[in-house]
Amino acid sequence: MPFETAGDRFDTIVYIDVLEHIEDDTGELSGASQRLRPGGCLIVLSPAHQWLYTPFDAAIGHFRRYSRSSLRKVSPPGLRIERIFYLDAVGIAASSVNRLFLRQSMPTAEQLQMWDRWMIPVSRFVDPMLMQRLGKSIVGVWRKPL
Repeated sequence: MPFETAGDRFDTIVYIDVLEHIEDDTGELSGASQRLRPGGCLIVLSPAHQWLYTPFDAAIGHFRRYSRSSLRKVSPPGLRIERIFYLDAVGIAASSVNRLFLRQSMPTAEQLQMWDRWMIPVSRFVDPMLMQRLGKSIVGVWRKPL
C-alpha cells in the first residue's frame, strides 16, 4: 500500500532546506497547500538572500535563495501568511565573508564545526535581539483557513 493516497490530509507540512532544490517552487507549495487540512500549517525553512548565492549553492542543487518578498511571491493560493522571519544572524556574516572573499565552493570540516559550536549558539542569543530581521536562513509559516 502506498504511503500517500489521494485522500491524505495533513495538519502540518514542513520543508526543511528542500524548497530551494525544487525548480517549480510555486507549484510545489500549491500542491502542498491542497494536502493540508483546514487550520493546517505549511512551514518552509530555506537559505536566505540571493546575493549570498555561491558555487556551493549550485554544487548542491539550489535553484535560488529566498527573501521575504520572494517567499511571499510563492505563497500558495488559499493560505494565509502567519509569519516570515530570518534565522542565524551571525551566520550571515560568515556567509558574506565566504561570498565576498573566500569564495569556497564547499565549507571545510573545521568551518562547519566552528559554525555548529560557536555561531549557532551566538545566533540563538542574537536573533531575538534583532527581532529575527536578519539571517542566513528564512522561515515562512502559512495557515489554511478553517
